[in-house]
Amino acid sequence: MEFENLDHNNNASWAYVGAWLQMRNWFLVLVWAFSFLHGFAQSRLQSGRIYLDENHNGIYDTGEKPLSNVSVSNGLTIVQSDEHGLYEIALRDDGVIFIIKPSGFISDLSKENIFKFFAFHRPEGSPKYKYAGIPTTMLAEHLNFALYPHPDEKNLKVALLGDTQVETMDHVFHVAKLVGEQLITEKVDFVIPLGDLVFDDLDLFDPLKKVLSKIGAPVYYVYGNHDRNYDAMELQNRDETYKAHFGPSYYAFNYGDNAFLVLNSVFPENGTRNFEGKIDADQLKFVENYLNTLPNGVPIHLFMHIPLEQVSNVKKLFELFEAHPNLYVYAGHTHTQYFKEFTRADGWLHDGPVTELVAGAVCGAWWLGDKDLYGVPSSMMGDGTPKGYWILDIDASNRTCTYKISGGDVNKQMHIWTPNEFKDEEGSLDKNEIIVNVFAGNDATEVKVKIEDGEWLAMQKVLEPDPFYSKQMRLLEQRGTSDQKMPYYQPRFPVSQHLWKIEIPGGMKSGVYDLEVWARNNIGLDAVSHSLLFMK
Repeated sequence: MEFENLDHNNNASWAYVGAWLQMRNWFLVLVWAFSFLHGFAQSRLQSGRIYLDENHNGIYDTGEKPLSNVSVSNGLTIVQSDEHGLYEIALRDDGVIFIIKPSGFISDLSKENIFKFFAFHRPEGSPKYKYAGIPTTMLAEHLNFALYPHPDEKNLKVALLGDTQVETMDHVFHVAKLVGEQLITEKVDFVIPLGDLVFDDLDLFDPLKKVLSKIGAPVYYVYGNHDRNYDAMELQNRDETYKAHFGPSYYAFNYGDNAFLVLNSVFPENGTRNFEGKIDADQLKFVENYLNTLPNGVPIHLFMHIPLEQVSNVKKLFELFEAHPNLYVYAGHTHTQYFKEFTRADGWLHDGPVTELVAGAVCGAWWLGDKDLYGVPSSMMGDGTPKGYWILDIDASNRTCTYKISGGDVNKQMHIWTPNEFKDEEGSLDKNEIIVNVFAGNDATEVKVKIEDGEWLAMQKVLEPDPFYSKQMRLLEQRGTSDQKMPYYQPRFPVSQHLWKIEIPGGMKSGVYDLEVWARNNIGLDAVSHSLLFMK
C-alpha cells in the first residue's frame, strides 16, 4: 500500500489505514507467540531423578537412595544430578537424554544386552525412510534413571570387533560361529563392535544384535558408514535406524579409573552415498563437556569407526585433550589392522604419543574367498591377517591387546613364509628370504628367528605386500574365478604394516630345517611359532 498518495483530508482513508495497522500488529503478535511457544516446546526442560534401585523393580520408590554427581546429557550439554539425585536439562530438537555411566554402577540391560541408559523424545517419530527409525515417542515430564551397584571394575576384559559387515543371513550365521560361540567362554566385561555392523541392509541389525547378545556381556555399539540411512537428507538423521536399535551414536561411560568415549566419525555428503571422516560440531562440544567432568590425566579409551588418520578435523579433536595426555584410540573401517602413533607433528598436544589400534574386521575381506569344511569363507584381509577379533585387557597400571584368529588357537600369532611355497610354473614369489607376518605387530615389536640350534637372528620390519595374500590373488587371477567380488580385494597387493624378514644365511646344505620365530612387544605379545624350511 502506497501511504504517501492518500488524501490527508479523507477521514475514511485514515480510518482504513488505522484498521490495517492494528490488524497487522495483531498478526505479528500471533506469529511471535506461535514461534515462542513452538520453540519452548522444542527446547523444554527435562527433569528427573537418578537413584539406586534397591528392589530392582525399575521404578523409583520412596526411600530409595538418590545418586548425586551422575552426568546427564542431551548430546551437547552435560549436567550433574544434585544431592537429591535430581537433574534438569534442556530437551533439544533431536530429543535424546542419556546418562553417562558412573564408575561403580550400571544400568539395567535390555534382552539384547544393551544398557538402558538413554531415552528419545520424538512426538512425530523419525522421518519415513526405507528402514524404520524411532517410533512416535513422548517423554514424561519426569524421566528417572535406575542404577545398580557394580563394584568390581578394576580389571577389565573387553572384546573389540572390527567390521562384522553382514550382508546376508549367512553372514550373521558366520558371526554366530566365529564370534558368538567363541566369546561365550571368554567371560568378557563388555563387547564393542567398531561399526559397519551391516553392509547397508539395516534389517540385519535385529538378528545381529540377537547373536551378539548371546555372548552374555553388555554390548556398546559404534556407528559405521554402512549403518547409515542413505535417504536421510539432514545430518542429524543419518543414524535414525541405528538409534532405534542401539541408542545414541555417540556417548560416554566410566569403569573404575578408566573413561570410555564412543564417537560417530561418519560425516555424510547429503543426497549421495559419499561421506568423509569428521567429528561434527555437536560431538566436539559434547567431548569438551565430558572431558571437563574427568580428573586430569585419567586414561581415556576412544572408539570410532573411521580411523583418526582419515578424520579431517582431527586437530580440533586433539585440542580438547589438553588436560588429558593418556588417550588410546580404537577404530575399524579399513579391513586391515595396524597400530599408528600420533605426535605433536599431527596436532597432538603432549610429548607422549596417542596410540591407535585399527582393529581389522571380523568379516575379513567382506566374507569372500574359498570356504572351509563348514561353509565359512577364508576371507583373509588384504594385509595377510586372518579374520578375527581383539581382546583388550585393562588394569590399574597396564593395557594389553591380544589378537584372536576366528576359530583358531590364541597362540597362533604369526604366519611364516619360506621359499618353495609357490611353484615356479604358477608365477614364483620365491626369494631367498624368510618373511613373518606378526598379526599384532607394531613398531615396538621385536622379531627373531633361529634355524635349528643356531643363534637368534634379528629380523627387520618392512613395508611390503604379504606374500601369502599375494599368492592367493595371483591364483585367483589365473583361475579366472567369477564367483568372487574381486573389486573388494582392491588394491590387489596392499602394503602390510606388520611384516618382518631376513635373508636366509648362505652355505646351508640341502635338507629340511626347523625354524623357530619369536615375537614380543610392549602391548602384551610374547609368541613363538615354528615352520619348516626346505633347502635344495
